[in-house]
Amino acid sequence: MPLVRHALKTQKRWTAKDANLGLLTENIESFFKSKGFETRKNALPKGYKISTVPKRVRDVKAGIKVTILGRPHDFMVELSVGETSRFSTMLGLSTIPFGGGTLVLRGLKLQEALERLEKEFWVHVEETIPYVTGSHSEGNAQSP
Repeated sequence: MPLVRHALKTQKRWTAKDANLGLLTENIESFFKSKGFETRKNALPKGYKISTVPKRVRDVKAGIKVTILGRPHDFMVELSVGETSRFSTMLGLSTIPFGGGTLVLRGLKLQEALERLEKEFWVHVEETIPYVTGSHSEGNAQSP
């Protein structure tokens, strides 16, 4: 289950876990709701996608998507964050001579908040996996 980092995406893969992916999805959606996000959940042919409605939460105003794909014995969770913070920082850097420093600061604060949220997210997922493991046919596992 190595962590793979792309530009603004991170993903982890689990094998041999026999997980209830529906229950995992519900727990992830609850995580974002507990942080004040509004969420939308969609079923995919081989998994689920959770999208957060861009909303200002703890200095986080960016679209966040979580994709859960695979089968109970071999699945992947991917966290993808919108490029709002990078855009804000780059725009601010290009406009510093015209007072764009506040855009840089906002972009950096947003990036820090997103990084904190990302760390909390992966801790939550790691703590949730044991509760949804071995329960895909039982449907009665409890959330952490």
